[in-house]
Amino acid sequence: MAFALDRLDIQILSALQENNQATAQELAERVPLSPSAILRRIRQYREDGVIAADVSVLAPATVADRLSVLIMVQLERHSPADVAAFRQHLCRSPHVQVCVEISGVYDISCIGIFRGMEEFNAFTDSEIAGHPAVRRYEASFIKKRVKFTTAVPL
Repeated sequence: MAFALDRLDIQILSALQENNQATAQELAERVPLSPSAILRRIRQYREDGVIAADVSVLAPATVADRLSVLIMVQLERHSPADVAAFRQHLCRSPHVQVCVEISGVYDISCIGIFRGMEEFNAFTDSEIAGHPAVRRYEASFIKKRVKFTTAVPL
């Protein structure tokens, strides 16, 4: 569902994407509204689903010993039910950070994070290669995170 955002909404939401812990007073220094008006808007964003979640993003150094892997999956069967079932199967895994359906040679791409090669191999053997809907998959190890953001340009 699309939401009609005015200029002030865009300013508030952009600031919250930079730092969702900013106080209403700090936001009021950037947006020409009173702190109470800003809080009312933020409450409404949450009720309307404009703000989907408030999360903490860990610093890369916190998990520097993890393997991040881009996994591209080509499915054997493409019925909507098969695609949905496999997508849900992947999304249940705590290793999967991102899961998207894509166009092209592959059908699904995901980014997974693992404590090491053994954990990665166990995951791909049991959750991907062993799944009846999968034709084949490729994995590319992420060498360096150059940019990471959850912000949406408004």
